[in-house]
Amino acid sequence: MVTWTIHTPGSTQWTVLSLRGELDLYAVDELRRPVLTAIAAHGPWLAVDLTAVNFIDTTGLGMLVRLLNKLREKNGDLALIGPRGQVKRILQWTNLNRLFPVFDSAAAIPEPARN
Repeated sequence: MVTWTIHTPGSTQWTVLSLRGELDLYAVDELRRPVLTAIAAHGPWLAVDLTAVNFIDTTGLGMLVRLLNKLREKNGDLALIGPRGQVKRILQWTNLNRLFPVFDSAAAIPEPARN
């Protein structure tokens, strides 16, 4: 089970999706619509806070990769915040930690370059 919040700090272009629990098949299905709505409303810069995520499966990884591709098509990006434990190990084992920019906190994410 996953709980989540989406917020856009006023001083940044990044929308932050904070997750807690397990990022699995059930969570991905639940998150799809609100995440796409947030991207449409706030722009193509999404930071996913994984600090409180204790499990991720291939469905969760696939969701992150699909979101990354969608955002980059719109000249945006997807950053990961604070993966720990099993989540961090899975990202390393799959080399996805090289695909995504990973930061310790939302405050550490640089602002996107202006075009």
